[in-house]
Order: sequence, then structure tokens, then C-alpha cells
Amino acid sequence: MTDDTTLTARERLRIHIREARRTTDSPIVEAQLAAALDAWNDLPPTPLREFPICGRIGLPERIQQHDCD
Repeated sequence: MTDDTTLTARERLRIHIREARRTTDSPIVEAQLAAALDAWNDLPPTPLREFPICGRIGLPERIQQHDCD
């Protein structure tokens, strides 16, 4: 599995839903997880933000973790 520190919250959520869907034995749970993935796919993309100090642009989760000069 990918290192969670390099993934956005949305990417981690999608991985967890897909893994739960892959491992369930219940057709009811599988259908609910399939619907959750469909809803996730319909979400608009995360808007990019500008960091106010250096002007760097990126995803909010990643901008918060960058080294600013």
C-alpha cells in the first residue's frame, strides 16, 4: 500500500472504500460500497490553494506540509 503521508484525504478515503469493497462477503455491503465509490467519483475536484507566505499553489493538505523559504 502507498505511504499515507503522500496521499490526500480524498485519496485515502477512496483506497479504504475500494479495499472494504474488495474484502466484503456481503452483497448488501458490497452494493453500499459500490454506491459510495460512485458518489466519490461524482465529487468535484479539490480546488488548489495559494500559500499566503510564499505563493506556492497546490492541494491544501500538501501546501500545509511544504517547506517554505
